[in-house]
Amino acid sequence: MTRPSTIGTYDEPALAARYAGADPVDWHGATVHPLYSEALGTDPVVVDLALHESSPPPGLLGLGIGLSVIGGHVALGERRLLGVDVWSDAIAAGISLDVCAASPEAAITLTPVWMEAGGEVMSWTGNYGVLIDRTSTGNPLLRCSIGVGPVSFADLVVEVAVRIVPTGESRYRGALYELGVAMHGRGDLDQACELWTQAAARGHAGAAYDLGVLRYRRGELREAEHWWRVAADHGDVRAMAGLAAILRRQGNLAEAQAWRDHAGGI
Repeated sequence: MTRPSTIGTYDEPALAARYAGADPVDWHGATVHPLYSEALGTDPVVVDLALHESSPPPGLLGLGIGLSVIGGHVALGERRLLGVDVWSDAIAAGISLDVCAASPEAAITLTPVWMEAGGEVMSWTGNYGVLIDRTSTGNPLLRCSIGVGPVSFADLVVEVAVRIVPTGESRYRGALYELGVAMHGRGDLDQACELWTQAAARGHAGAAYDLGVLRYRRGELREAEHWWRVAADHGDVRAMAGLAAILRRQGNLAEAQAWRDHAGGI
């Protein structure tokens, strides 16, 4: 593919003004995206980022890729983060990020970010956008225009590879969870609860969420709060919304609002 490098003029509306949510726009014959998104499975994955090109506009302190996890988290040691900004110097050295899904709708999103002279991290403004190509291996190649100056998809070019890395532990807790689903479908709620408790104790966030639902329906709000908090800490937005509802009932409005904000206001 012959890619556009710099297109258009300063007097055109900025790219960021053209997006309606996450949908791409057609611009000078190119399909320009505000972000790249990829669904996650139930197994842990590793996201590899490889730098192909970096040509930052003058005056910036840095540019990179912001990785966010919807319905999951980035695992950094003992920390669970809903997202991280990875700067071009780290990408140039080669970087791999451990990502864990927490719900069936889990996905990662990748967006260009940049740091202005005052130290503020920016995104989603100006001539910001992404062209998505495919390499010979099938990995997406993100050609990013930073939102400073004219459009240039040579500002930052990063290859993304998502590798599934199932483990014996992840397979076992997944099997416990699926067996619990089967028991729940048969109406054996006590057995489902026992199996989901075992799976959740081994780190299965979906099991923790379902436990919260089951306990909530039984009126066991303390247990529901506990399991939804476990699932929410893993990044499950459904659990965040449920936890916020319980906290509101308890009068804990500040923490309830914080979880609603994490869940995107749902």
